[in-house]
Amino acid sequence: MDITIDDIKFIRLVYQLAAESASLNYDPFAAILVQNNELKYKSLDVSVVKSNPTLHAEVNVIGEYCSNNKIFSLEGYTLYSSTEPCIMCSGAIHWSRISRVVYGVSQEKLKAVSKGNQKPTCKDLLFGSGRTQVIGPVLEEEGMEIFQRYPLIPKQERHKQIFLDQ
Repeated sequence: MDITIDDIKFIRLVYQLAAESASLNYDPFAAILVQNNELKYKSLDVSVVKSNPTLHAEVNVIGEYCSNNKIFSLEGYTLYSSTEPCIMCSGAIHWSRISRVVYGVSQEKLKAVSKGNQKPTCKDLLFGSGRTQVIGPVLEEEGMEIFQRYPLIPKQERHKQIFLDQ
């Protein structure tokens, strides 16, 4: 695992964004895109607030950045994610040709707080492509502190709560 000082800096940034996401009553996840050690785009998990289960932070950051910049390939980019990308997000990473993924909290640790089912790892899903380097977990205990401060609420309950508050 080749973790750089910049990886540490960007993982901490993505953790700050995940905490911001949780403070807005969104799910406590975030992702950023970086090219040549420069932040290019960031996203919170807006799936619940936008009533779209596909808008995880990783998919959203890829989709919005590519659309806004009229590009299709993210070769040379690194995606930093507060949590190991799920199956859907790993697919988006594959199809967008992202070169590196660096994540904080592993699926295994997330399962301990979400009580969800065990999911395949991002490394397992992206290994076959041969073009995406996957690094993580990075500063996992720091990331877990976000889940301790902002416990996960089941998405259906969070969705009802958000729309009742409006």
